[in-house]
Amino acid sequence: MMSNQERLEEYLVGANGYLKSDISNGKVIMLSGKWGSGKTHFWKNKIQNILNNGEKKIPNNYISLYGKTSIDEIRNEVFLKIFESVDSSKLEEKGTKLAKNTIDLIVSFIKSIDIDGVKIDLSTVSDNSFRQLEKFLKNKKIKKTVEYLNKSAIICFDDFERKSKDIDLNDLFGFITQLTLNFDCKVVIILNDDVFEGEEKKIFSNVKEKSVSKFLKYEPSIEELFNLIFFGRKEDNKKKFKYLKLRKYRQIILKTIKETEELNARIYIQILDNLVEWVDKKQEINDDVLRCLIFVNINFVLFHIVLKICGIGNLKYVILKDFNDT
Repeated sequence: MMSNQERLEEYLVGANGYLKSDISNGKVIMLSGKWGSGKTHFWKNKIQNILNNGEKKIPNNYISLYGKTSIDEIRNEVFLKIFESVDSSKLEEKGTKLAKNTIDLIVSFIKSIDIDGVKIDLSTVSDNSFRQLEKFLKNKKIKKTVEYLNKSAIICFDDFERKSKDIDLNDLFGFITQLTLNFDCKVVIILNDDVFEGEEKKIFSNVKEKSVSKFLKYEPSIEELFNLIFFGRKEDNKKKFKYLKLRKYRQIILKTIKETEELNARIYIQILDNLVEWVDKKQEINDDVLRCLIFVNINFVLFHIVLKICGIGNLKYVILKDFNDT
């Protein structure tokens, strides 16, 4: 029987995956899961790896909405990220060539331009280098960016619920819907939909029904999430098994985490990183030490409490101490 993670991976990017098919062009897909359940990790280390693999690479970009304060800010980041990632050698030349005097007028008198409904802030391109911007415009890279969006590109918006309160949910969904209508791109929204409250919850419930085509729930088991992080963690953008030194301890680490019933990717990463550091310093390591270190990490992260093991001879006991106590 396939796990939740395996079913989602197969559905989205399998041989006949939804995101690989033209049927998802112009559609909005929502991937929802609890806080800390590893949604972002799953997208970046599973789904994006497959989208970017092989000759049939599917164009995709990842945008975090964390801290964004306006729709214009989001719009600019979408366009600029695509603008920077466009591979001019693989995209068909399109549109008329901009004359030098036209470019000079653009950069001399205005700070932004509107291309096919997308407003781009020129002051943020290439560290305000208008000379380099002129080169980009001459090479029709902006037109290529629009073409990129029209080639079934996937735009993933993460941290949806962590946007600034200054951004109205109606406006945000309106922007995303317009993005799929103006272009032939696909939009994936990653979020924890349980966090919306009061009026925002009503708005969210209303607009998502009108805007979202697919609702997918990410509900990994503890073992599933742990293995994704343990075996799939990347370092320096290389396929490197960061936790190789912990391989022989994997079962006891997993067993201990299961006892706590914690499902939280950030905590797992912190535990594993700290255990690697412990091993690197050639500290004492056995099952009891590992279990103690794991419990210390989890209690500190969740409750800001440290554990101290005390005892005389075979008599052992544990003291819980608030870290803020003096």
